[in-house]
Parts: sequence; structure tokens; C-alpha cells
Amino acid sequence: MLKLKFIAAAISILGLLVFAFFANEARKEVYYLCGNVSKGTAYSSVIRQLDTVNLSEYKVENLPQGIRVSHSSVLHFHLLSCDIEFNPQEKVVSVLYG
Repeated sequence: MLKLKFIAAAISILGLLVFAFFANEARKEVYYLCGNVSKGTAYSSVIRQLDTVNLSEYKVENLPQGIRVSHSSVLHFHLLSCDIEFNPQEKVVSVLYG
């Protein structure tokens, strides 16, 4: 019985370590791509970069004043995100990381 508890604990710890590794990689992916965008960057350039994501996702919203791209990861329950707003000329006007 003790051996079974040890195996269950080892598998749980290993699972947690694997999750922590991938969650950290997703965090770095969101942080890096958000930091790679500055004011004046073209919409097509931002989307081309975001199309390379593996551990995160993005969604595009059309707003009356332009476009908003929200980039986040399901591994962080979408709590860690980056919002990129574009003007009608499709140039970045603000980048919010949080």
C-alpha cells in the first residue's frame, strides 16, 4: 500500500512539474510577443507574429474606433493577457500587458 501511495505522489509531482514548465513557456510567449509590438506597428506585422504561437491564442475584435487583438493563454486561464489596439489605419496605438 505504501508503494502505491509513493507511485501516486511521484506521478502527481511529475504532472505538476510538466504543467509548470508549459505554463512558464506560455507566459514567456505572451510576454515576448507583447513586448515585440510598439506604437505604429502595422496590423499585418502583428498578426504574422501572432500566427507563430504554440501555447497561447489570440482573438481579433472589430471596434468602432479600430481593432483590438487580445493575446492570452488557456494555461493561465486567460488571466495573463496582452491587448493590442489599432486605429482605423491599422497601426498600433496602445499595448497593454496585464
